[in-house]
Amino acid sequence: MPQRKSPMSDPAQPLRELALRYPEAQEGISCAGTALEKPTVMVRNKAFLFLGKTDVMVKLRDSLGDAARLAAKEPGRYKAGAHGWVTVTFSEGEALPLELLEKWIDESYRAIATRQLVAMLPQGGVPAAKKTAPKKTVARKKAASR
Repeated sequence: MPQRKSPMSDPAQPLRELALRYPEAQEGISCAGTALEKPTVMVRNKAFLFLGKTDVMVKLRDSLGDAARLAAKEPGRYKAGAHGWVTVTFSEGEALPLELLEKWIDESYRAIATRQLVAMLPQGGVPAAKKTAPKKTVARKKAASR
């Protein structure tokens, strides 16, 4: 029997965390105040990832043909839309194709970001997770006894 997720769990959370590792990536809201409102991850005020409750959307170039083939094979799950935007739909509790989406988020960022920001990335891979630096302890010198 499949394990149910709590209503508070967000299947797109790993994708959000991955996208925020990119240089100058920040969260935003697209179409605020409308029925189309969605959380986004942007670079310099340009969205490269839209995160809906039951879908994610990325901008593709190189993988657009692959996405179109997936859309033809699984039209209820994938949609290759106008100008390279690809939507992946999922239902609550459904496992996301994380490996594929990680690759597509990387491609989407590289399609939207400036050349200078793209040059900061590792060749053909996603940025490493940001590590929190351990707290530095200050060593105190013992007072010299005279």
